[in-house]
Amino acid sequence: MIRINVVGFKGGSGKSTVSYYLARQLSEYYNVVLVDKTYSGTISRIYNINNNIFSFLKGRNELFYVSKNNFSVINMSFSSENDLNNFDFSTFKYLYGKLIKNSDIVIVDHSSIPHDFATEIELKAFMENFRNFAYNTVLVLSGDEIPIKRYLNYTGLLNDFVKNYAEKILGISLPRDVKFLKIIAVIINKILKGQESKLEEFIRGDEILQRSARFVIPYYLSLTQRHFKDIDPPKEITDIVRYILDLLREPTSIL
Repeated sequence: MIRINVVGFKGGSGKSTVSYYLARQLSEYYNVVLVDKTYSGTISRIYNINNNIFSFLKGRNELFYVSKNNFSVINMSFSSENDLNNFDFSTFKYLYGKLIKNSDIVIVDHSSIPHDFATEIELKAFMENFRNFAYNTVLVLSGDEIPIKRYLNYTGLLNDFVKNYAEKILGISLPRDVKFLKIIAVIINKILKGQESKLEEFIRGDEILQRSARFVIPYYLSLTQRHFKDIDPPKEITDIVRYILDLLREPTSIL
């Protein structure tokens, strides 16, 4: 099982759009589960999933996921931590593990902060169920983030968070510099005309962007609207999917 985390620190950067197209196109070749762990619940809403796994476990008898052929969506979005009072982790861990155990790829659409309660318990359940600690990451930045470097701190916090859980589950202390977070691609989304020169300067001054595979997506108005699932993906997203397929099929890949 391969896990791909789609992350970024800013709402509206296009994480859900990228997550959706990755999952749908990869499901043509693999059994894919897409976990909606955002506050907005964008992907869950476009599939009319009105319940989430937390409310289901508290007794709300309505489906919190959809599944068709090789593609499934699990709604793990929530509006506040108050929604999770009296939460039973053991039951969640069992149910979540059962839902994803036969998948080849799990794609997680994250909220825009390094971790929250849903991130914490989902990651813990995933690691405990499957002993899988690799945190393969697609980092999504929007064009208006070009002057901002806050995401560098974000990725450091995220790596520390994953390392902390791995240590707890394994029962050992790991070296301070151990890296679980692997950025497999950086997507710079919603680039407007006139931003190209600033983008090149931004990339030249940033080690993470220079090391990682990089994809630039222009601003497409159609992809900002709710029913983007009915729109064929632009060429740039197809290129990203092809790159990830090549990684998955590479015998020496550590994904």
